[in-house]
Amino acid sequence: MSTKKAKRKRATAQPMIVLASNCSVKDAAELKQSLCLHLDQAAPVTLDVGSVERVDTSTMQVLCAFVRDRSAQQRKVEWLGDSSVVREAARLLGVEPLLCLPQTEVTR
Repeated sequence: MSTKKAKRKRATAQPMIVLASNCSVKDAAELKQSLCLHLDQAAPVTLDVGSVERVDTSTMQVLCAFVRDRSAQQRKVEWLGDSSVVREAARLLGVEPLLCLPQTEVTR
């Protein structure tokens, strides 16, 4: 993901990763690098999925690994935005419990 596709906001104490509207295999490695920067941070990491219109399996795998690794360290991942596309992909792949998505759509 280029800088315009994924942004890390450092102005707040809580890190935020903004996912691109089209999350595909060509961007998965860069997303992984962005997420790895925040893997060991104590503060909750927010994943903003509000602009996601399409997500493929490779991106879902990266998100699952990130959430799993943070959970193993008892660190929180929070979801921001309407995650209906991500939720549907998680449902189809059977990874909803792993991602700890909110029970209802969350929009802030």
